[in-house]
Amino acid sequence: MAGKKKPSPAKSTAASAPSIHAATRGGGGSVRKGKSITQAEAEDRRKNGLDVVVCGPNLTANRSLAGRIERNANGKVKRCPPQAGPRSLPHWQPDPRPPEGHTFYETDKRKAT
Repeated sequence: MAGKKKPSPAKSTAASAPSIHAATRGGGGSVRKGKSITQAEAEDRRKNGLDVVVCGPNLTANRSLAGRIERNANGKVKRCPPQAGPRSLPHWQPDPRPPEGHTFYETDKRKAT
């Protein structure tokens, strides 16, 4: 006799929604997560050449939000792999530069500290 499938629990979108933080770069390419900020504040930071990081458990959501922040702040952008050291994060940046800085985002294996 086949058992009934249990319905999967509803996922909380608020719990899995990415959070945006001011960021600074540390040793080994690490990204240090600062205070929580709004998307508008993140876009302002990026226009001024400062770093931000998008954190959360969902890579696709993190990457998408990070790209939106960078595009809204700086227009044409490019996505880059981790490249500054063993603890670096993937990111979006203006193409071409300036301003300096990056919109970093977490993956399932690489996290801001």
